[in-house]
Amino acid sequence: MPKLRKLLVSRNTQASPTLSDVFSRLDCELNELQSAVQTPKARAAALATVDQDIDAAKRLILSVLTRRNTLAPISILPAEVLSRIFHFTAFSDRFYSTRCWVHVTHVCRRWRQIALDDSTLWTQFTDSPRNKDWISERLARSRNAPLVLSLDGWAVKDTLSLFTPHISHTRELMLFDLSCHPEIVQEISIQKAPILEYLKFRELGSLPMDNEHIGHLFFKGTLPKLRILELSTVFPWSLFPCGQLTELKVILDEEVSAATSKDSQHDDLNQLIGLLVASPSLEDLTLQGCLPTMLGSKSSDGQTIHLPRLSQLCLGGSSSRVTNLFKMLRLSPSTRLRLYCMSEDSATDNDYPILPILSEHFNDATHVKFRTFELDLHRLHGVIEIMASTSLPMSPIPRSRHILAGDPELRLSFYRVSDFNRLDILRRACNVLFLSKLDFFSISFHNPNQVINWSEIFQHCTEVTTVQVDGCGTIGLLEALTPPNLADTAVRGKPGKSKRGGDNGRGAQAEAPDDSDSHAPAPVHVPIFPKLMTLRLNSLDFNDVVPGSGVLFDLVLNVVQRRKVNETPLTTLRIEQCDIRVKQADALEKLVCDFQWDHHEGNHNDKSGNLEDHHSYYGSEFDDDGDDYSDSSDPGVW
Repeated sequence: MPKLRKLLVSRNTQASPTLSDVFSRLDCELNELQSAVQTPKARAAALATVDQDIDAAKRLILSVLTRRNTLAPISILPAEVLSRIFHFTAFSDRFYSTRCWVHVTHVCRRWRQIALDDSTLWTQFTDSPRNKDWISERLARSRNAPLVLSLDGWAVKDTLSLFTPHISHTRELMLFDLSCHPEIVQEISIQKAPILEYLKFRELGSLPMDNEHIGHLFFKGTLPKLRILELSTVFPWSLFPCGQLTELKVILDEEVSAATSKDSQHDDLNQLIGLLVASPSLEDLTLQGCLPTMLGSKSSDGQTIHLPRLSQLCLGGSSSRVTNLFKMLRLSPSTRLRLYCMSEDSATDNDYPILPILSEHFNDATHVKFRTFELDLHRLHGVIEIMASTSLPMSPIPRSRHILAGDPELRLSFYRVSDFNRLDILRRACNVLFLSKLDFFSISFHNPNQVINWSEIFQHCTEVTTVQVDGCGTIGLLEALTPPNLADTAVRGKPGKSKRGGDNGRGAQAEAPDDSDSHAPAPVHVPIFPKLMTLRLNSLDFNDVVPGSGVLFDLVLNVVQRRKVNETPLTTLRIEQCDIRVKQADALEKLVCDFQWDHHEGNHNDKSGNLEDHHSYYGSEFDDDGDDYSDSSDPGVW
């Protein structure tokens, strides 16, 4: 068998013999070995020798595979570049899974060593690991690099205890529903966290807030680098860290009522105002369900909170609470606003006092000119949502129902609002906002029984070029887009001439003398959005009856035809998820240069127009098993 080892060495260092030569020599070696081994002692010695040869052969194969890997183009990349690539793989999703990215450590020896040498690759524990051995291994590989920990009550106590000694070098800490593990909270509270930057509490249940250790650790100055704080439970305002926060989010599932919090420090206005005044570096502020009632408080009168760096503000709660806090803030004109106002069942206009405050805010920001406006009217829950942006959508005709591609500058929502108040809110909101430069307009409205005077509300929006409507409640808007018949306009524009059978019997008035001011010509209907070029229709039934216009198809046809006659033609018409017959679609296609239809016919089956949707699914699976490398030091990965 020593000859076998020499043969393997020569296979690697000398000219490579053919496979037949190798097998022939091995057969000869085997025959010689069998004839030479006659006693048990000799057989045991031969087995030991063969085992050594097998180990040598395995090492030789691994050496050859390693040599082969060095010739691959990717092996030219420096270790720093490969480590960076591993980072992109590992942290492509915040809630990544270690089971996914750790496969890169099983490709080859070099990749594995690079991954093990980079301690920052093993610092994130946001995938809720359960295997204690694997957690210990990852903590060992991370060494003292800053950690990102997500601890929840689903884990057992022994598993959670593995993390508590590492709080001292934790950069981000998220605690979810640890009320069932108060001893773990106690262990965390006695640790120091000098590098903690992000702290999040959620659903802590009956966690004892009066615990001095918890207050000292999280809120009494032992967190010099804390910048981001997120809560979903009520804390005393005085426990919040001041002066260093850049992001503060407090989101409660239910609003703290005035009755239960009247004498509680949770709802103390002075403490909340003091916190915000002492945090001028805030860039993101969210307060939902935790706004103070401010009833009977005189100390806050005239108080001003300056937040010059705030890029996004989100306030949610009762309409009066949102308004009272918002009017105390002094913000940059570029701050994105998210205001969620809950109706307080008031029969007066004071139910939505935020509108005049918004008017003052935008009057101070005269350069804010909204280009995109989106309106959703939800009948079921009495909701009205308004979104406005100074930018235009990425696509001239967005694929989704919503026009806005990014975050709008303003999102204003009202809840539990009556139909009457919704109309008043819409009218007032449009007067408050700067819509004279509006270009894109979108509306979703599914209540055909509520009449809205769209011409009155949007008469000043003369720059609109694109409109998309969704729902049967938008029929009135389509009527407002229809220019009058030119023949009717010509007749009514000439005194002394009568249009037979028209003007609802007002022909006699048209025959009055020319110098009679009391019998002036009837007003001519002027359509809104005179520069309209693109119209998108969604979720409509073209066979619905429209009083005075036949069916909806006739109304849309009039819009297209009359705008063409009036030399303000539509250049693009897009129809999606509408009940429309093929013949109706064909008629519209002949009148518009760019006609787009998804060929959805709803409940109307027309054999001549049935089109099947063809979906292609592309996928590929790759299995690179040329040089898989793994070892048993990755417990619990598989």
